[in-house]
Amino acid sequence: MYDDGWVELEWEAGKVLWNDFAERFQFRAGSTPKDWPAIAEPVPSVTWDLSPIFSGDCPGGFDTGMLAVASSVLGTLQDCTDWYETVAFHDWVHPSALFRPHQVDEPQEVPGWDTGGLFPNGDYTIFVGREHAFGIVGHPWEQSLCVFGEAAVDAFTIRNVKVLDTILRRQSTP
Repeated sequence: MYDDGWVELEWEAGKVLWNDFAERFQFRAGSTPKDWPAIAEPVPSVTWDLSPIFSGDCPGGFDTGMLAVASSVLGTLQDCTDWYETVAFHDWVHPSALFRPHQVDEPQEVPGWDTGGLFPNGDYTIFVGREHAFGIVGHPWEQSLCVFGEAAVDAFTIRNVKVLDTILRRQSTP
């Protein structure tokens, strides 16, 4: 998987991609509500509430809920890419990477899948497609997951059956 499915970029190369994303979406890290949402959520976008997962108030508890969300994220990335395509992965304090979603079958095959790789448990989860046509931004403190771009919103909505129930925002509007 690390061989060609997940390629960590050298700091300077990743910084170029990160800066482009951060500027385009006006990224702001923050652990308090005054700093939320983390990005200027584009149109179309849907932001889901992850707090029932974090609190364990979901069927099967935290671990089951986290895996269900991670599976939906991975499936959405696969639905939005061809087998040979990559998406950029960003974390504001760690090196960026290029990820080929079709190189894995299960979320657990993704490095750090449960701590920011596919679920924002301590770190942001940020994936963006080519030219920022779609993406997924998980916020660990707001406990939210923003899915943007028509293809990603549609794919995630289909995969999200019986996983996340509450929408926090659509197109940045509560």
